[in-house]
Amino acid sequence: MRATLQTLMLNLQHAAYQSTPGAPVKDYGPEGDGPLGEFLRPTAKAEAEARSPDFERLSAELRERAPGTFAAWAADFEFWRVGDLNVQMPRVDAYEKRDQNGVRLFRDHLLVNTREVAPWFDDEVQKAFVWECRRCGFTGHDGELIGALRCEAGA
Repeated sequence: MRATLQTLMLNLQHAAYQSTPGAPVKDYGPEGDGPLGEFLRPTAKAEAEARSPDFERLSAELRERAPGTFAAWAADFEFWRVGDLNVQMPRVDAYEKRDQNGVRLFRDHLLVNTREVAPWFDDEVQKAFVWECRRCGFTGHDGELIGALRCEAGA
């Protein structure tokens, strides 16, 4: 049975992250200071290589089923992959709704990834990419977009 497009995007998101050497992953052990001994460690090269076939397979499937979504996401993913891995990885499903030029649509905003980074709310450690609306000038990361009003210029 073929997975839904939403499931495919979630699986690709997971495989993309896990196939990136150095991406922070949560682990557990005596060196951790969380209640269960939690700590963050970078993904080992061997772990990333083991997940690479899943990433390649899922990428090919999304490229076939939703080429525009894949193309829009892949460029920002590759930018993230060679940069600061403490920044939240761009979500695949964020690129699903776009205009005819491939620009992300969300609540009537025409959003482009500025590739600038801002703190995720008040967290100085966790960061996210900043999006900017081409219509009204709104800027914010995904968390701020969720609570944002519709674009007045787009309505």
